[in-house]
Amino acid sequence: MSRIRKRRRAWLVGILVLAAAAVFTVSCATKPAPVGPEPTVVEVPKPEKEYQTAKELRATVTQFNLDRYEADAFKKAEASFKDGEKAYDKDNAKSKTAFEKAIAGYRQVLDGGFPALTGERRKSAEDAKAEADALKAAVAVKADYAAALKQYNQAVEAEKAKDYPKSLQLFDQSEAGFAAAAQKARQLKARAENSIDQVKEELADAEKQAAEAEKVKEEGGL
Repeated sequence: MSRIRKRRRAWLVGILVLAAAAVFTVSCATKPAPVGPEPTVVEVPKPEKEYQTAKELRATVTQFNLDRYEADAFKKAEASFKDGEKAYDKDNAKSKTAFEKAIAGYRQVLDGGFPALTGERRKSAEDAKAEADALKAAVAVKADYAAALKQYNQAVEAEKAKDYPKSLQLFDQSEAGFAAAAQKARQLKARAENSIDQVKEELADAEKQAAEAEKVKEEGGL
């Protein structure tokens, strides 16, 4: 009997040990993982500064029609600008990157377009000056010619300083000034030539009358 009891006790102890082990294993397997802090979401502000800069550069390019000098760069800048507007206040990081690309593109257009346009305007002013010089406008209409020449020289200085908007304005003004001086000189020349022709006609008439009078005198008509 004692052996039976001992075996039963050992059997019960074994069952209890297995049960405890099973409970421990399940409890370890189902234990939730520790919860850490939630990741911090960094909110990117709206790229207002980049947007404004891009708009200003774009307006300058459009004002002076500079896209014709750097067509490919302008096309890419326009695409980036539109991407920036589309993502604005939705995906600000993407919007900022797009505006930065647009800014770089517009600046490339300005850097290439302004010198080319200014060179064209300088050539037009120089052509007008050459016409005025041919008509001796510096002597005929000294004040008008001097004013136009002053504007031309100021335009050249502004071009050297890369102040292209100011240079363009002054070249246009000097061209108009030289053209006006040439027109006045042309009119004065025409008047002078008309006066000379009139004097010549009067002299010819006087000489004719004198010759006729002399002829009558010789024929004894007096």
